[in-house]
Amino acid sequence: MIAGDMATEQAVDSCIGCKGPLQSLGVEHFRVGGVSGGWAALMGQWAEIGEGILDMELLACRNCRRVELRVPQSR
Repeated sequence: MIAGDMATEQAVDSCIGCKGPLQSLGVEHFRVGGVSGGWAALMGQWAEIGEGILDMELLACRNCRRVELRVPQSR
């Protein structure tokens, strides 16, 4: 590994706010799209046709408690 690569890898694993260490809280599944509000009540299951799932890795800073969302490394 080249020294420049190591610095880049370290920067990726540090908080963008305070540069503290990040702890992975795992991958969460977020529902995106679809229909909401009154239309969902009227349409029932049909409201979920345009809905999808977006996987994001949740990372938390141990120092400042900032939370970051990132695309998971392994898909």
